[in-house]
Amino acid sequence: MSELFSPDYLLVIGNRVLRLCLIVIGSGLAMRFFKLIVDRFFMPKADGKHFYLEEKRARTLSSLLKSIVQYMVYFVTLVMILQEFQIDTTSIIAGAGVIGLAIGFGAQTLVKDVITGFFIILEDQYSVGDYVENGDMAGTVEDVGFRITKLRGTNGVLHIIPNGAITKVTNYTRGHMQAVVNVPVAYDADINQVQLLLAEACESVKELPQIIEAPKLLGIVDFRPGELVMRIVVKTLPMEQGGVEAAIRQKIKTLFDAAAIPLPAAAQVPGVKLAENRGGKS
Repeated sequence: MSELFSPDYLLVIGNRVLRLCLIVIGSGLAMRFFKLIVDRFFMPKADGKHFYLEEKRARTLSSLLKSIVQYMVYFVTLVMILQEFQIDTTSIIAGAGVIGLAIGFGAQTLVKDVITGFFIILEDQYSVGDYVENGDMAGTVEDVGFRITKLRGTNGVLHIIPNGAITKVTNYTRGHMQAVVNVPVAYDADINQVQLLLAEACESVKELPQIIEAPKLLGIVDFRPGELVMRIVVKTLPMEQGGVEAAIRQKIKTLFDAAAIPLPAAAQVPGVKLAENRGGKS
């Protein structure tokens, strides 16, 4: 008993307890420091300057990173505590490495999916509600996870795609889109009158809410057998270009009919044949 309370023994015990306390306190400070760094990186700052991520994605990424570091700190802390008790941790570290290697080889696809999903979310390649195309599949994004992405096709079919299989994505809902209207015009038409009518059509639709920038008449862009082609372009909101093109074509048709602009020869042939066939039957 006297040895247990000897100054040397108490000094050893005190040093060991002190080191254990420092290890625990250090690990706690390390976790808090990293969490602070992650929050400052992903969460908005008071001055409004911050890493651009949607709040949901930012919280998901920050939570994932915090969990990874937390388990790493726990493991390192456990190893250091065992070393303080003179327990050989070499086998534990080697075992952890072997287990990690086995898991890595056995779940390569899963790891690839998760890592790819992490970068998809980090880089904000697409979000829920975006219309994207990946290979032969296209649709509206319904869910973005770390392992899979869900796309709802225009026919209602749900595509579930592993993130590791996503190598090239076309996003149709980022930035503006461009509506393009090609107008075939007969060679014997009055080009100056046609240009005035097309300019009037552009003016009449420029106030549509789907239009970002007023339509522009580029003029003649192509010569074809029996017709020339004039083109109108306009910047629109994402996924609204089809409706804008339809509105412009409808206005052009109304103006051309009112001004009796002749149809191109290629467009007249089917009508003539149809009239002749109907005449023969009657």
